[in-house]
Amino acid sequence: KRFIIISSVLFCIVFIPISGIVNSPNQDLRYRVRESIAFWGFFAFNGAIYSYIGQLFTCLVRGQGTATILASVFIGINNFFSGLIVRPQQMTGLWQFTYWINPGHFVYEGLCMSVFHNDTRKVIVSEGSDYYIPLGCDVTYANSDCEVEVHTYVDTFFGGLFHRDNIPRDAIILGCILFAVRMSTFLALKYFTYSGK
Repeated sequence: KRFIIISSVLFCIVFIPISGIVNSPNQDLRYRVRESIAFWGFFAFNGAIYSYIGQLFTCLVRGQGTATILASVFIGINNFFSGLIVRPQQMTGLWQFTYWINPGHFVYEGLCMSVFHNDTRKVIVSEGSDYYIPLGCDVTYANSDCEVEVHTYVDTFFGGLFHRDNIPRDAIILGCILFAVRMSTFLALKYFTYSGK
């Protein structure tokens, strides 16, 4: 537990000021601190999920090699279907299922919405970008670069499916996932033994 808390705090202490993700203009210090704490919370959830699922796999199967392979498969699926590599609006049909069961989806939505939901800084969108037309740049800035606010760009990037209002739901779901993983680990330790008895 200490490792997860300390590593996530150290990461955020360095990353947040350097990246400038909470430096949106017209935001007071209290608001920036709340954004930073929310970002840290979801980052800590992510570290806990990876750590505890790795422990669960180690307890569920015989041999470290098999557990490592299972953890690698989980990490790959989690990253691929969390909403960054394949955006939520692109997952249709059966693939929607993978998006909704992935803990990474809830982590990623929480991370993005905690800091970008009200960001008024500008993003330059070039002609030819996948977002040029959906952002209305073809009408307003025909044949030239377009400037939009970060929160508008983020909303378009995720097809309007990521919302700040989902942050409490995301935290609750992640808490439930962690509880289920920890309980599964406890049960695996209690009922599975791979000694040569």
